[in-house]
Formats: sequence, structure tokens, C-alpha cells
Amino acid sequence: MRTTILAAGVCALALTGPGWAQQSANSDDDTIQLDTIVVTTPLRRASSLERSTSSVTVIGEEEIRKSAALDLLSLLKTQPGITATSNGGLGADSSLSLRGASAAQTLILVNGVRAASATAGTLNLSSIPLDSIDRIEIARGGHSAQYGADAIGGIINIITKQGGSCPEGKSACGSVTAGVMHPWGGALSGNVIGRSQAGVNFALGASLLGTQGYDFTTAPYELDKDGFIRGALNLSLSKDLEWGRLYFDGLASRGRTQYDNAYEDWLTGDLIEGPNESDTTNFAGRLGARIDHGEDWSSTVELSSALDDSSNFRGNLDGDDFRTLRYGILASTQKSFEAENTHHLLAGGVEAYRETVDGSTVGPDRYDEDTRNLVGVFGQYSFEFEALTLDSGLRYDHNGQFGSKVTYNIGASYELTDGLVLRASHTTGFRAPTFNDLYYPDAGNPNLKPEESSSYEVGLHWQATGRTLIDLSVYRNDIDEMIAWAPEFPGSWNWIPSNIEKARVSGFEASIEHRINDAWAARAMIDIREPLNRSAGEHGKYIIYGERFRGSVGVTYTPLEALSLGVDLLYVSSRYTDKKNLNELPSYITADFTASYAMDTQSRLKFTAQNIFDKDYQTKDGYRAPGRTLGLSFTRSF
Repeated sequence: MRTTILAAGVCALALTGPGWAQQSANSDDDTIQLDTIVVTTPLRRASSLERSTSSVTVIGEEEIRKSAALDLLSLLKTQPGITATSNGGLGADSSLSLRGASAAQTLILVNGVRAASATAGTLNLSSIPLDSIDRIEIARGGHSAQYGADAIGGIINIITKQGGSCPEGKSACGSVTAGVMHPWGGALSGNVIGRSQAGVNFALGASLLGTQGYDFTTAPYELDKDGFIRGALNLSLSKDLEWGRLYFDGLASRGRTQYDNAYEDWLTGDLIEGPNESDTTNFAGRLGARIDHGEDWSSTVELSSALDDSSNFRGNLDGDDFRTLRYGILASTQKSFEAENTHHLLAGGVEAYRETVDGSTVGPDRYDEDTRNLVGVFGQYSFEFEALTLDSGLRYDHNGQFGSKVTYNIGASYELTDGLVLRASHTTGFRAPTFNDLYYPDAGNPNLKPEESSSYEVGLHWQATGRTLIDLSVYRNDIDEMIAWAPEFPGSWNWIPSNIEKARVSGFEASIEHRINDAWAARAMIDIREPLNRSAGEHGKYIIYGERFRGSVGVTYTPLEALSLGVDLLYVSSRYTDKKNLNELPSYITADFTASYAMDTQSRLKFTAQNIFDKDYQTKDGYRAPGRTLGLSFTRSF
């Protein structure tokens, strides 16, 4: 493993090639002044991306617009640290995770609000339309000291479009997009942002997407097309006042997914047919106020709510339905001060939320518990002196089912020279079992223990020139009592959860962005991991679906100001599908292509081709990943 990581690091640096910077308009040298990028996710408050003490990636609206992706899963699959799996195509059950952790160990937020289901512990990714997203912040590594449970592998924070000023002094601006795709389907979306005469910033968006799909499973049953349709609405309102700011953000969606659910009983040989359609409703929203006590002191009070509702059926046959609701309150404050050329920041807060579960499987004979309360108290201290930044945090969480847990983080970054920042951090984390982990009928395990983690990271962020950016990370995450779902026995369709006594994920990440000249730009990523089960009797076995290597290369070519072409290649190594490492999914490589042409300043055509070579592969055993998918869209701005 050490040899592999070293070799990968050398390759990453070699990929950079010679770079140069555009000359500054105000200077005679070859350097340029880069804008500071501010992120809010890693520390739960505004901080500098360049001086971050943890690994952070930001995907902006322009990058989303230029990508070939049709959904969140395909957008993020080439990012460092990401593992993307799906039980089929658009609308299928899918998941994202970070640094070899499970999907439930990766905290997904919508505008800072926990959006995952309280039963499954994961988010219905199909409920998030790309047209609603302003940017995505990905913070890799443990962040339980800031957010509490579930942030063992990292955080993905999806930030929807926000209101504000429009170009040329317009009070409102926006766009409408219409498109078609193959397998046959279509999409329509529109959004408007602006600022009213009363000073209210607003953003409103709506989208509709539908596709006939394809046959998701490899099993010889239900040889039909699995379609998907979804409607979504996002709204953001805010107003700056003399004493602070009021704001509201909300994202709601409603979808219907078709899937395959027929199998042969392994004892009797009978064909069992279960529900094969699902109606889902999702919502995540917050209402908050920021109070500015002074230039260096502010407090925030925020109410939040998240809904995940799913009903399954086949014709007139009703299946299981689940409805989880989470609502909570956050009160926090932060104050900064200067002392002898040093900058200090103190922050703290209280967070409380309640999770409730309802549905056909919930009741005295099914789920033993349907409600739990969680409370967390946290504090942070940051220190800056010239090139040095220190971040620290401490949090106490109380879970009504599992008791209390204290987590902490400590990190440092040091700017060795202009543009070259070394960082290091140590964090602890935890996750309590979900309602499904504990009580799902005929599968849940009420004897599961909560997970605990301890992770270390050393990284390097290097803005080598104005045209070249490199980020490197080496990390290790030790997880005790890791909860893993696996087939009850090889070939079984019944999955059950159990604790893995000890697991360790070690890895190396490298990402490079390089603008070759005004027409050509390239980017590359390599992600090497060793996700090992270190429990007695299983020592040295790889964790189920643990990826050991993934890499991507992307090239963008802009021969004309109006025309942009791009291609992305992704390689993923083989993965084991069982605890004994007897069955293995083969490695695969895919290629995506996109072309965008500006007909004028307000009209744009876009063509996309995902998996352009129609590669046959699986990210989940028994489920076909999408084949060649084509799209053509037209956007008109106003």
C-alpha cells in the first residue's frame, strides 16, 4: 500500500506538466491575483478554502451547467473520495459515500439541513434536480465535532440557487431549459432570481423530468422498462436588515419510480412478485434569523425540517410505505477578536432535533421504536497568526436511544510559501444505527452497537501558478463497530446488518487542474484506498463494495468563444460483493462527452452523451448501470 501511494503521488505530480500564469493587469510579473474562495461546510461557518485544515472541493454552477450529468450521482462520480453506486438508472435507489465509508456514514445536507431518511439513513438522490443547485461543497474526512452523528466519511452540502442582484440593473433574471433524451424522455425547467424593490432577495425554480428507462436488473424476471418521472420546486427568500438577516430556503420534490422486484424462492422455486413501483415525496427546508450584535459578533437561530415519504405498490397490491420526519432547532453564536497580530474566533451552539417514523411496517409487532430525540452542544476555537491557522472543536451529543458521545477535532494549516499550504488534522466521529438497522422486519438487528471512528489526514494544497492547481491528501480512518449490510448467505436476496468489530480505510487522493492555453484545459484525479476488515476471523478481507482504486481524466476544448467541448473518462477497479471476498464485480471504464454552443448572448444548445461507448457494467451486484444515454437541450436566458 505504501509503495502504491508513493507511486501514485509521483504520477500525480508528473501529470501536471509545465504551467504558466496569465500576466496580471496591474503587474509586470507572471503572477495573478486569485480571489479567495469562501466555504461554509467544513466548520459550519464561513472560512477560506485555500487555508482549510481539511480536504474540501467546491463544484460551482458553471461546472454543473457544462457537465454531461443528468443527475447528482453522475455529476459527482469523478470527484476525489466519492463512491457512487446505483440499483439502475434515473430514479433507482442510489447512494454517495466518501473515503470508503458507507452511504449512511456520509452526511448529506441541503442548505445545511439534514436531508437523509431516518429509516434508511440515506438520501433519495433522485429528489435533487441539478437545475436547482447553485453549488456543492464536499468536505472529506470526519466532521462530527461540527455536525454530530453520521459525518464519519465526510459531508456533501447541496446549496440551492439564491436570490440577489441581476446583471445590468435588472430586478429579475433567469432562464428556461427544455430537452429530450434517449432512452426516450424529456426535461423542462425554469428559474428566476432577483431582488424586489423592498430589498427581498428571491430565487424560484421548478423542474420536470421523465424517462421511459430500461430494464434495471440482470435477473431473468420482469423484463420491462423501469421508468421515472419527477417534479421539483425550490424557493429561497432573504432580506438584509439593520440588525441582521432573515432567510428561508426550501426544496421539495415528488417522483414515481418503476423497478424490478421478482425473484425465485431458493427453497420452493416459486416466483415471488413484490411491489415494483414507488411514489416518493421529499422536502428539506429551513427558516432562520442572523442577529449582528456588532462587526465581530453575530448569532443565529434556525428552524429546520426534512421529510422523506415513500409508498411502494404493484397495481392494486400495496407494499411497504415509510414516512420519516425530522424537525429541529439550531442556536449558535460566534465572535472574533484581534490581539497582537493574531486573529481569534470563538463559536458555539446548541442543536436539537426529533426523528419520527411512520408507515405500514411501524407498529408494536414491527418496529420497536418510532421516535427518538437528539441534542448536541458544540464549541469551536480558531487561531490565525501570519501563515499559521489552527482549528479545534468539541461536541457533546445525547441520543435518546444510545446515550451520550463526545467528539473532537483539531487541525492546522501552514502556508509554506505563496500558494503552497500544508494541512493536517485529527478527528473523531460516531453514528447511531438507523431505525432500519435496528428494526426492519425480518432483517433488522436490535443488538447493533453505535459506530465510532478516529481519523488522521495530511494534505497539500498548491496553487502552483495561475493556471495550475494541485491538491494531495493521505488519510487513515479507523472505525469500530462499523455497521455493514450484506447478504444473509451467498446468493441470498435478504440482506441483514451486523457490526464489523474493527475496520480501517487508508488512502491517497490527488487532483490536478491545469489550463494549457486559452483553448485547452485538463483535470485529473486518482483515488487509492485500502478498505479493510480488521476483525477477528475476517482480518485482511476487503469491506463489501469497498473501492480500491478510481481515477478520472477530463479535457475541455474551447475552439471558439461560443463553442465548448468536453470529455471525461472514469476508471473504477473491481469490488467484492460479499464479506468473504468470494464474489467480485469487474472493473470498468466509462466516457462522457458534452458540447455546448451559444447561438447568441441569451440562447444556448447543449448535447450530452454519457457512457458513450455503451459499456456494460454494474456498480451494484445484479443491477445494470445505464448504457449510452444521449441528451439535447435548449436554454433561453432573460
